[in-house]
Amino acid sequence: MANKKPTVPTTEDIQHVKFLAATYGNQIVRRDNKFYDIEHLGTPLSRVDVEMKILNLIAEEHPNLPLNTGIIKSLFKLLIDTRHTDRARSFQVWSGATICEPGNPNRIVMKRGTVSADTWSEPEYRSLKVNSADLDVVGEFFDQFVQNEQDRGAFLNWTAWSLQNEGDKPAWAPFLYSRGKGTGKSTTARILIELFGVRNSVTQNNISKLTQQFNATVLTSKLVICEETQIKPGSTQANAIKTFITDPHVLIERKDLEAERAKQCCCFLFTSNYAPTWMEEGERRYLVIDVNHDGRSGGLRANEFSSLVGRVHEFLDEPANVARLYNALMQGELPEGFNAKSLNIADHQTPIMKRLQQASRQTIVDQLGELLNASGLVVLPEADVVEFVRKNLNANMNQPKHLMDDLEWEKTKVKWGGKDFARAIWVKPGYWIERGKIYGPDFEPVRVSDYLDRDGPFGEVEIIE
Repeated sequence: MANKKPTVPTTEDIQHVKFLAATYGNQIVRRDNKFYDIEHLGTPLSRVDVEMKILNLIAEEHPNLPLNTGIIKSLFKLLIDTRHTDRARSFQVWSGATICEPGNPNRIVMKRGTVSADTWSEPEYRSLKVNSADLDVVGEFFDQFVQNEQDRGAFLNWTAWSLQNEGDKPAWAPFLYSRGKGTGKSTTARILIELFGVRNSVTQNNISKLTQQFNATVLTSKLVICEETQIKPGSTQANAIKTFITDPHVLIERKDLEAERAKQCCCFLFTSNYAPTWMEEGERRYLVIDVNHDGRSGGLRANEFSSLVGRVHEFLDEPANVARLYNALMQGELPEGFNAKSLNIADHQTPIMKRLQQASRQTIVDQLGELLNASGLVVLPEADVVEFVRKNLNANMNQPKHLMDDLEWEKTKVKWGGKDFARAIWVKPGYWIERGKIYGPDFEPVRVSDYLDRDGPFGEVEIIE
């Protein structure tokens, strides 16, 4: 019996294969003989898995395209088996890196022969070609949500800048605080999520996922929302958050892969029903905005505000409305004094930030003053002040100067303890040091070394040599 001649693919079949390969070639990457969906990089797939997935996608997205055994065989041969230089029509080797490149339509980015997976995808509403621009009910919502006009302007300017410069990142983040519930913080989060895109956003409770070891999913998102934020001052988490907010290059780690320093373009929004009293004095990474108002749950205007929130959600349910909102923010001109890269707290400090700073600073000053008076000490090495305040007053104070200045202590440099170099030491008001001795009212002059040759200045705290 004569051998059956192989079927020669028609020109139409070849066109179908090229079309399908170009359509799905950038949706799968390969590494170590495993395959990964660009949307689910944490789950490896076998070849059979990938083939079934592609066939299912074709059936869903191109149901009228005729398929036959020849087209299917040629498609997977082109995507997987054949070595060729048509990058758009083959599954490329994944380096293991993920990046977020807003505005880049390519889901994979080639570099030195391998590809990085681009986690950013264009929000669907932006393809609607809507030309009109209007804040509509969202503008009305923000008028009620943020009562202070300057605070409201700062938040909207931050939002507009972040959208207008989507490939970049602001170096400070809004922190929405209200002691009451139902003020609209979650609604604000949804507004931002719709604008930046659901796929490009991540919402988490507190900061645990952001600061955990495998944080690639969070740090390769464009918008990161942290709800009910509470941070221990001076902790590794607090320092990590500061780095994430300001530094465009951070260490990103994915499970089973080497950690790498990579670019990130996250913009952060923090919310809480508890005042962030943990913030350090002069903190320039957070713009704290008090969003408490009488439309909150249980407030005098609760029903009216609840109705407004309902209208906002109905508005956001329609993609064309989101497009109009986006256009309004994209076309908005930012004031000359606005700077997304640096928060000048002298000019842009909100009322709640002033109250927090005064309360926090005064509390520490009072506590330190009481302890110093109780100790009876008249001189104190600067290193001991730093250590004691850090451990006992729950404050991260790198420079004690401001607090000691408030208590009117004076700083000088003295040699003591057998050291041949001078060290900083604080002297109580009314006392002074001359030629290595301490002088003061009703005080027998004594050498600094002898005075400090005792238990620590606060009993349990040892003198730091």
